[in-house]
Amino acid sequence: MARLQGHDTSALNTLFSRYSRVVFGIAFRVLHDVGESEEVVQESFLYLYQKVKLFDPSKGRAKIWIVQIAYSRAKDRKAHLSRRGFYLRTDIESLELDETLAAGADVEREIAAKLDFNRLQYAFNDLTSMQRETLKLFYFEGLALKEISEQLQEPLGNVRHHFYRGIERLRRSAVTATGRKNHARI
Repeated sequence: MARLQGHDTSALNTLFSRYSRVVFGIAFRVLHDVGESEEVVQESFLYLYQKVKLFDPSKGRAKIWIVQIAYSRAKDRKAHLSRRGFYLRTDIESLELDETLAAGADVEREIAAKLDFNRLQYAFNDLTSMQRETLKLFYFEGLALKEISEQLQEPLGNVRHHFYRGIERLRRSAVTATGRKNHARI
């Protein structure tokens, strides 16, 4: 670590060869995916290289610090992937598309019937600008609420408020619109 702090890049190779399996093992136990675990290994060693000045040998050994970095990066990656729906079951049977295709139905029409984008767009436009921006950053940019708070320069409490109020308004709009639709059929 002292060599790396002295800008000796060959020290990073030494650390990588010594601890990359450990980092991969930690990441794999958290993520359960080989490709994502390999990404965490790269992110962890890049972070270690960029933040090597933060290492303090009086607080513990390098291995412990590297393990903490790996675990933190893996947990962050899992949260990011969960927000993106990575861990949801998406095989063809769970989507029930095999029956749709077998019946010869128009797939695009089936999907359009299930997803009423006009209603969603209307509900989304009905949100306040802060609610809309918060939800956009969370769901489409993959940012955590704390990151959104920093980007918008708003207190975290306000960002949480905008997020949860926005979600609630979207739910109410969807329920109200569904209720109106069902009522019109009666």
